[in-house]
Amino acid sequence: MRTIATIIPAPPGPRKAGQARLKVALLSIFVGFGALHLATAQPSGAPPRQPVGIYAIADLDPCISNTNHTGDCISNNITALLDNPVTAGILARVRWSDLSPAIPPGSTNAIQGTNDWTILDDIFGAVELWNSTHVDHPKTIQLDLHPGFWTPQWVLNKLGSCDAMFRTNSNGTVVGADPSKVSNSCGCASFLNAEQGNNDTNVQSQTMLLPLPWNSVYTNEWATFIQAVAEKYGSNPYLVSISIAGPTASSSEMILPNENNDTNHFPQWNYLFALQYPTNLYPDYQNSDILFIKAWEAVIDMYGAAFSNLTLIVSTGSGLPDFLLHPHAPYTNYSVPPGFACDCGGSDMAVIMDCAAETTILAYFADPRHGGNNAKATQMDGMSAGERARDVLLGGGNLGTFGIKWLAETTSNGFAQLPGTSTIVSRVLGGLQFNNSFSRNAQTLGCNQTNGCPTNGPMAGPVISPEQAFYNVLRVYFDGTKFGDTYGGTSGHMALNYIQVWASDISYASTNAALVPIVDAFDQTNYVNAQMEFSNLSVQILEMAEPSIPVPPSLSISVQGTNVLLIWPASAGAFELQANSNLAHPDRWKANTATRTLINGSCAAGGSMQVLLTPSAAAEFYRLATP
Repeated sequence: MRTIATIIPAPPGPRKAGQARLKVALLSIFVGFGALHLATAQPSGAPPRQPVGIYAIADLDPCISNTNHTGDCISNNITALLDNPVTAGILARVRWSDLSPAIPPGSTNAIQGTNDWTILDDIFGAVELWNSTHVDHPKTIQLDLHPGFWTPQWVLNKLGSCDAMFRTNSNGTVVGADPSKVSNSCGCASFLNAEQGNNDTNVQSQTMLLPLPWNSVYTNEWATFIQAVAEKYGSNPYLVSISIAGPTASSSEMILPNENNDTNHFPQWNYLFALQYPTNLYPDYQNSDILFIKAWEAVIDMYGAAFSNLTLIVSTGSGLPDFLLHPHAPYTNYSVPPGFACDCGGSDMAVIMDCAAETTILAYFADPRHGGNNAKATQMDGMSAGERARDVLLGGGNLGTFGIKWLAETTSNGFAQLPGTSTIVSRVLGGLQFNNSFSRNAQTLGCNQTNGCPTNGPMAGPVISPEQAFYNVLRVYFDGTKFGDTYGGTSGHMALNYIQVWASDISYASTNAALVPIVDAFDQTNYVNAQMEFSNLSVQILEMAEPSIPVPPSLSISVQGTNVLLIWPASAGAFELQANSNLAHPDRWKANTATRTLINGSCAAGGSMQVLLTPSAAAEFYRLATP
């Protein structure tokens, strides 16, 4: 017999504008026959904190590099973003190497370090100070910590480089390897840090040491650091989300050196796989993303255990290696998980391996057994108006904006089966990030023409203003949501909870009040400024965002031979025990009338109700719900 317990919401019913959609949350338990496996979900006293609205990506690098005035610099930068009424909070992105200096300080050969919380204290302190004088409009923090290329040097010193094993040609391309030249426990290798497509001042096109995502020394050091972050900041009421990272390179996205962004070093992966996982014992690891998948699954569980009562975010990136392009590679030895085909609907044979890997990770993340007592969200960080030109909106695509919206819509009722599958998922919220700044890169970000938007030559078109670029990207953001048709797209039931924009765009909106003509999707000219566009965006997000799930009474289960024992607080008098043998039929939830026994005192004194049941079907689901 096996059991699975997870929190789920009640199906939404009719509601008036502004009325909370979810009136009750439920705890469902799946009981089936087979090998015993227990997985429990212990709800806390409050709904998990979740991001809603517009989050400004704080530009903290200049402050961090100016160590003499870090506190004032961070406070001034963050305060300026929070002062704009459209922002719901900030996205704070910080490198691991900036938070964990070596012991002794400044040492390049050290193999021990410490955690210096000055930067994070300054970030949290700035938000707390702002909120102390704006108690009616508190703002929150999304936290995004970057390992990978930004691993502290003292950790890299413990790993040992694998570089000596590689042979290159005159062009610098890796063409072979001699494993005898290195230890098979080496834990990092040089790759090109070439992740492009955003305003991340951390990104540099240079060769740097990257920890191998599966190396145990690296993963243990990262887990120790993340646990320390959770203990210090995890319960802070202003922290609403943290991005999961670890098997990553420059950011928290699913992007590693691959056949496109690092042609010279890409062949290293197979040699590194074989060094630590001999091909005769692990043939499936060659020409495959399997090791990356395993590393992501492990780090999802690690974050789920470290944090509680906030939102965990997984960011797709369309950037895991596609070994299919390797001349000797098979198609793939894993596939798109059942129910996730929409995420890869626009994929062709050249990119299906990466999409299958990333959706395998998403399926693991969406599984109710993983992620701990937290809400979940996925996001894509490369949103631009060009996605409309690629004609993948509302038709599926290779890990684009559609996939984020689709997963949010499909899982909006929480614990349920994906259509046409036996895959059970928990609720996964959605968010998107602008690929880069609309005020600094309007022509590229805002171009929605298939052949590009040149400003000179025979195909020249008009110069795209920042306000027009902003509007063009929002057409992509809202397509498929309740506001899709107002931007010339398709209206639907897809929902997004947040959007991440660059600090430079918030500054631009705050300082440029002049009205500028933009042409909307209906060829009408309107005069707006960016602040007006932001204000409208803020209102629309708040109206379509999924609300927090209230915390239900705790429902626990234990196995008694071929029976199951269910226990819940006797104080939950308004709730009844319900059962259903098939989640594909939500209309089949029925009250279970088996005899209940009051144990451990009275209802008023914190007693519990218990019931002993014999499952009547091969699979049985239980929940507490208000009748």
